[in-house]
Amino acid sequence: MTSTSSIALLQSDPGGFAFGDFWSLTQQAGPLRWPIYFVLGFGLVQVFLKLYEFVRDRRVSRTLDQAPLASMSLPQIVSLVEEQEASMLASLQSTMLNVFQTRPGEGLLHDEISNFVSFQQDQFAVFQRRMEFLSDTAGALGLMGTVWGMFTVFFQGSAEQDVILRGMGIALITTLLGLVVSIILNLSATELSTFFSKRVEQVSRKSDELRFRLMELAPEPEPIRVTLPPAVTAQAPIVETDPAAPTAPAAIPWRRFELEEEQVSPPAPVATPWRHFELEEANGAYPAGSVLEPLKLVVRDPDGAPAAGVAVLITVAGEDGSLDDGSSSVRATSDEDGRVGVSCTLPERAGTFEFDASVPDQPGPPTRLRLSVGAGAPARLEVQGNHQAAVAGMRLPLPLTVRVVDKFGNPVPEAQVDFRVKHGSGKLGSGSSEFSAATDPSGVASTPFVVSSEAGPNRVEAVVEGAADSIIEFTAFGTEV
Repeated sequence: MTSTSSIALLQSDPGGFAFGDFWSLTQQAGPLRWPIYFVLGFGLVQVFLKLYEFVRDRRVSRTLDQAPLASMSLPQIVSLVEEQEASMLASLQSTMLNVFQTRPGEGLLHDEISNFVSFQQDQFAVFQRRMEFLSDTAGALGLMGTVWGMFTVFFQGSAEQDVILRGMGIALITTLLGLVVSIILNLSATELSTFFSKRVEQVSRKSDELRFRLMELAPEPEPIRVTLPPAVTAQAPIVETDPAAPTAPAAIPWRRFELEEEQVSPPAPVATPWRHFELEEANGAYPAGSVLEPLKLVVRDPDGAPAAGVAVLITVAGEDGSLDDGSSSVRATSDEDGRVGVSCTLPERAGTFEFDASVPDQPGPPTRLRLSVGAGAPARLEVQGNHQAAVAGMRLPLPLTVRVVDKFGNPVPEAQVDFRVKHGSGKLGSGSSEFSAATDPSGVASTPFVVSSEAGPNRVEAVVEGAADSIIEFTAFGTEV
């Protein structure tokens, strides 16, 4: 298209836009429009093929989708599945029937459904990655056209209107084409993904219905019968005797002995003395990250008396905290007072420190013991509401807030925060220049502040004893009306 026609097209009435105008406009993209058209055509072919595949699968599976499996017998189900055309549902249910006839079990059938769904999702993920690549390629081609158009303008080194319009036309139209194609491909892939998810969900739901029906039809296991061999009756052998031989004494009649069935009771288990554990001097909360040397446990027998010489295994129950030398388990033996001492490092987070105590040769579960872990000493102050402004004599929009935390970031409750006005005649929450407040469970203490009646800066100091940066200064500004 010539530059004159380009100018006329760009200056045409927007109300008269038509597809023919758009097609003529895209011709300004030059040769770069053909790769973008190719990406669009190839992507749409992929979309239509995948859509046809899903629509056909749903159509040929209609009989199985509507089959009343709950009232069908096993031969009827097998015959119905064998008559179906190839589809996702027919393939999955055929596999389930083969598994059921080989090794009937609900767990195996459930695994087959899960594996089939995962396989189909992996297959569709390949299509999604292909569509993402085509969409990105369309955008990249549009960007390439932009670069080429700008290069054309600057390479000519001319300020003529025709040269500038020609270069800008290439830059803008290729970018427009790339974006349009990218949006079309992304939208198509998204709609297909929704269609696929619904279809896979429908296949999975119908296969679960088959699984429940097969479990109802599963034969009851036959009891195992043990047949004992019949008792063998011994007969006396026939012996020919010599008449001249001395007569043998009369034979004692042969008798058969049987063992009567005897109920043998299992040997009684050897009783193991039951023992329990308790913490000694475990009152209140311990500071986070601190080391307890030692942590004392008391081992007691069933009568409540301390048990001496008992081998005890102590194991950390959670992921935080440790025992001697950073280990997660320790073995120790109780002393004559039934006490076991072991050092431990508490978690850095406030909460609980849990560990199990057990006797290795004692049956039953271990005893779960807990220590309460609280925040440590104040170490750092965090500020909110600094550098505010209000009309002179009015309250600030937000209160002056201090958050007190320990060195691990745990909020410190009940910490005393003292606010003092250092510059200006502003008033704190108490109506005076000084105000004290204790931090709440979140480690927060705050106070409203009314700036001075005269315009200008106000400074308020917050002090927390024991913190490294124990003094923090707020600045507020009073403005004129």
